Amino acid sequence: MTERRGPWTCHGRVPLCATSRLTAYRDEVTLPHGGRGTYDWVQVPDQVRVAALVDGELLVVEQYHYLAGPMWQLPGGAVEPVDRSSCTAAQRELAEETGYRGGRWGDKGSLYALPGLTPARVHLWSTIDPTPSRAAPEPAEADLLVRHVSVEEAVFAVRDGRLQCAASAALVTMLALERSQ
Repeated sequence: MTERRGPWTCHGRVPLCATSRLTAYRDEVTLPHGGRGTYDWVQVPDQVRVAALVDGELLVVEQYHYLAGPMWQLPGGAVEPVDRSSCTAAQRELAEETGYRGGRWGDKGSLYALPGLTPARVHLWSTIDPTPSRAAPEPAEADLLVRHVSVEEAVFAVRDGRLQCAASAALVTMLALERSQ
């Protein structure tokens, strides 16, 4: 296997570790300066984040993350193999975490959250005026709290460090910019 990726060349790939959530690889590469080396990277599912506006307020979830600690972020999670699209995943995650369903959905693009570590993307979605229903969080989300905050409060939460999820921060900023135009 030889594969060119811009100024890089991959000569081979070895899986280092595989679990139900990720696979870590080591590629044998020629680096941009011409020397040989290795490049370790991780394959994980794409993710989604949702900016849901309910009566003009943004739904924000507060949760303690095992690795990062407590934080606010927008509802979201993994794009699962059963999902037909990232929009399906976004709709499922919003319903699971907050109980809200439907609304007027809009695609806000995608980001590479950690481009030096994984090719996984975070797909950004918005929905306006979804309807309330019963939430069904996963067991690891038993501590999840749903907050209704103004977009301005969400922007302030990005600035003061309460909302630290990078994709959530980008989507909140995007939403605030759209509203100011």
